[in-house]
Amino acid sequence: MRKQMLPRLLMAIMLPLADTVFAAEYPARAVTLVVPYPLSGPTDIRGASRMTKTYKLMAANAPPAISDTLSRIVQQAIRYESRHPVLLERQPGGATTRGAQHVARAAADGHTLLLASNETMVLTPNYATEVGYDPTRQFELAAPLVNMPFVLMTNTGLPFKTLDRLISHIKVRPGEVNYGSSGEGSTGHLAGELLRRAAGLDMVHVSYNGGLSALNGLATGQTSLMFAALPLALPYLNNEHLRALAVAGTRRAEMLPHLPTLSEAGIAGADVAAWFGIFVPNGVSPNTIRWLNEHISASVNDTATRDALLLLGLEPVRGTLSDFASRIYAEGERWGPVLKAARIPSRAGRGNT
Repeated sequence: MRKQMLPRLLMAIMLPLADTVFAAEYPARAVTLVVPYPLSGPTDIRGASRMTKTYKLMAANAPPAISDTLSRIVQQAIRYESRHPVLLERQPGGATTRGAQHVARAAADGHTLLLASNETMVLTPNYATEVGYDPTRQFELAAPLVNMPFVLMTNTGLPFKTLDRLISHIKVRPGEVNYGSSGEGSTGHLAGELLRRAAGLDMVHVSYNGGLSALNGLATGQTSLMFAALPLALPYLNNEHLRALAVAGTRRAEMLPHLPTLSEAGIAGADVAAWFGIFVPNGVSPNTIRWLNEHISASVNDTATRDALLLLGLEPVRGTLSDFASRIYAEGERWGPVLKAARIPSRAGRGNT
């Protein structure tokens, strides 16, 4: 009996030891974090056809690039726990699809990571052709990072301070009201499409080259409303040309607790928020994913880091890895019909979150 028990006892002892040894071996060499955004990040200000005084003011007060902020946090989180360097490799192009393709083809050993958003993993693959990767089959979530709320903003030339008044105004002017976004297929574009469908509105979408261009178009009266990412909107909430009416979600933004949600304003089914996370090629060891998730999540939710992210309009994700993975899957199922109804051209999108 004792002879039979001995192998079991040895196995029980060796399994946790194996995990410890593996954890000590990862990373075994330099880790590369692929950042599929240009240096200026999601709030790209280049490519404007003209420069107005308002635009220059906004460009001067633009928030730091989100991709830069998040990639540095991830870099430091891994580097703090490892003797190997963490290299940041920018691969912009194709609405982030170029960087995603590169990581999808990388070895599944956890040494090549991808910083990706809901556009990379949910939106673009659902409307663009030939993106070059399958997010559900070729990637695994390693660590959720942040949620990015969206705010419904209007031009102050419209004398409405509540959403119901704005909706009433649009309903009696079918086809006359424009809403802007940072590009076709962007989160802001689809938030406007959800509002249009939920409230039964007839609005015209105007696509801009980046979030600042769209916000400038709103401030100068080219459009009447837009859904702006909170990091972009925060510096201009007290601007004389812009007014915030609601948060596009079912939960109020931590930085704007006074601002009602679309749900509170009676618009059901318009829960919209962008997010960012770290992904690895499919097939990476569960132990490696657990290591990455533990250390990156601890860094993102560190009190000082969390406070700094909130000031930028980003909300660190709380919850389990499986909870966030389930959310990504659910979003993929949900956005398909919306993307088809929006009739977005079937090609790689140009929009930015």
